[in-house]
Amino acid sequence: MTPGVNSTAGCPDRRRPASACTRRLGALGLLLLLVLAWFPARAEAAYPAEAGDFQQSLDLKDRLAILEDRTGKLTIENVRKPEFSSLFRSYSDSGLAGTLSDSVYWVRIRLHNGSPYAKNLLLELSKPQLSEVTLYQFENGRLIQKAHTGHALPFGEREILHRNFVFQLVFPPSAEQELYMRVHTDTYLQLPMKLWEVQSFVEREQNVNLILGAYYGIMLIMALYHVFLYFSIRDRTYLYYMMFILSFAGLQLVWDGLAYAYLWPNAPAWELKSNPVFIVLTTLAALLFTSSFLSVARHSPRMGRIMKGVSAGMMACLASFPLLSAAASTRIAVYAATAGLLTCIAGVFAVRLRSRTVLYYSLAWAALFAGAILNILAAFKLLPLNFWSLYGIRLGSVAETMLLSLALADRFNLLRSEKRLEERQAVMLKALHRATRTLTSTHNIDQQLSLALTSLSRVTGCESGWILLEEEEAYVPKAAVGSGGGVWNKHEEGGLEDDPFYARLLAERTVLWTDGSLVPCGTGPGVRTCIGIPVMYHGRVLALIVLYSIGYRTISQEECRILSDFSSQVAVSIENARLFGEINRMATTDGLTGVYNRTYFLKLAERHFDRSQGSDYPLSVIMVDIDHFKSINDHYGHQAGDRVIQEVVYRLRKLLHSRGLIGRYGGEEFIVLLPGVRADRALRLAEAMREQLELTPVELEADEQTITISLGVASSDRSVHSLTELINKADQALYDAKENGRNRVRAYGSKRSV
Repeated sequence: MTPGVNSTAGCPDRRRPASACTRRLGALGLLLLLVLAWFPARAEAAYPAEAGDFQQSLDLKDRLAILEDRTGKLTIENVRKPEFSSLFRSYSDSGLAGTLSDSVYWVRIRLHNGSPYAKNLLLELSKPQLSEVTLYQFENGRLIQKAHTGHALPFGEREILHRNFVFQLVFPPSAEQELYMRVHTDTYLQLPMKLWEVQSFVEREQNVNLILGAYYGIMLIMALYHVFLYFSIRDRTYLYYMMFILSFAGLQLVWDGLAYAYLWPNAPAWELKSNPVFIVLTTLAALLFTSSFLSVARHSPRMGRIMKGVSAGMMACLASFPLLSAAASTRIAVYAATAGLLTCIAGVFAVRLRSRTVLYYSLAWAALFAGAILNILAAFKLLPLNFWSLYGIRLGSVAETMLLSLALADRFNLLRSEKRLEERQAVMLKALHRATRTLTSTHNIDQQLSLALTSLSRVTGCESGWILLEEEEAYVPKAAVGSGGGVWNKHEEGGLEDDPFYARLLAERTVLWTDGSLVPCGTGPGVRTCIGIPVMYHGRVLALIVLYSIGYRTISQEECRILSDFSSQVAVSIENARLFGEINRMATTDGLTGVYNRTYFLKLAERHFDRSQGSDYPLSVIMVDIDHFKSINDHYGHQAGDRVIQEVVYRLRKLLHSRGLIGRYGGEEFIVLLPGVRADRALRLAEAMREQLELTPVELEADEQTITISLGVASSDRSVHSLTELINKADQALYDAKENGRNRVRAYGSKRSV
């Protein structure tokens, strides 16, 4: 009945690997199928069939002798010659079953009617996809019948109009006959052949027609049912499954010979290509259904792209079939179906889901997979052709259709349940989206954390909670809501590794929900719901959010995902705020000393100078230069020089406190701006700076080196019209201090050093 290979596939929707029991049952079932597939296969020599010693039917598989004609030029006269008789081999152990080639095959059957009565029998060849079959019937060396048929010829030319090839044979009493059959096929060679008594054949046909009618009726009803569901729900999964049912039923019609008998009896060219076309259509529909049903692209984007690519390859195969021979199309269809089957199996492992719906789904496809695998193995001659490998796919298809219908019905119920969660999730998404926009509008981390905590408390229904922010390898409380203020006393030391709740949250790094059985310290008694949310950024936990309630709250997996996504936005906002602060610091300060750089210092100084103009607001500037700094670099090296610069700045800032601004003017030169300080006070401060540096040596490579500085002081008055002019005066005073021996303070316009 089945010509080639069908590779329909489905993937169970599992969130975790199947249980050990399920794996054992699956392995046991596969082992049983393989045993059943091998058990009936026996290699026996072909021997004559007794046409008079059987009742109802006689299987001729072990009585067939076969000869392969690779050239296709042998005639009936050639193969009947004595020298060709030894070239025939038993079909059972010839290894030709399941082959696909351009050869012509000659089959010989020797029949003996040992009864004293004439026999009217029917010879049935149950392989409707054979392109050409010519029967030669010889009795006592005389040709008494020749019949030519095949699905390459119009169906109406058959002697007996039957879906299979049926020939009428007449056996006189005590007669011996030889049957030769010339076979050419564009698909895999299979020769399921039986002798029938006419009455038994008719009775069998009545039963088979009843079964086939019921089978195709069920398939049609299920297809219409899922069409109705598709138009009701607008879920493409049901459309894909309807496509699978129709294409699979079409494939079965082709394999049963019913399609050629009733649908296109006068189209032999299409009949030759219908088998590979329906193989690919069935596999394509199975791929689309599997991808949609398991939501493969959502759970595994890479596997989703692979399935799309394989589906596109299936469509390309369909487009190429009109240009190819039937044999080439069949071979391509088998390889494509095998690839589709393996892709669907890979989708199962990529998704790794488990639910009641997927249990139905898994059982359904397991039944069909078993038949498909046996059929593929038989096609590749890895298993012998027998009842289980020939009809296994049909045996599993009925159970598969029913179980998948149950799976889809269960899916429908799940969709209704999920739809009830959509409103709550929509409210959550909307609220958190507004919060996200507000988060990105500020660079104040404290404001960001407070807003995030308040928003999360509102959408989850948890009235209390707090946020711990990572600072210097410890988690410090930064914001609280409700009764979560108690955390301030509980986490002052910042260590969380001893708390089971935090330990699990830090280990799993996913949204953690508990029913109150596991809560962090600081929550108090009576907590029935606790939610932990790690705020992750590039694999690092920036903060920990804890929400809890004395009422019972539940959150779905999708809501967990929403909370996780929002926490990612919080993490990005925190990092952006930190980055903004760092960029701002880098843009305004000197990297070595930490004081203002020249550009930003002059910008601030310009504001103070503008304020001092036209008012009695005093303003003074001190220029500072480290004496003999080049010799320090030359003697101790540049790292020591940097150490000296840092030490000088540290002491200057310590003396300056908040009375002024200090910036690095260039190299070893620094500038101090003193808003509100007159010249006399500026001179005293400059002298204090000089003394502090001179009296306290700096350690350089185990040596104590005395560091001195020269300072120039200038103050603003009505004669100074710009900041540049004021700085130039202080710089001139510094030059005078250095020219007069260094290690001194000189005021602009004064000839006396301080």
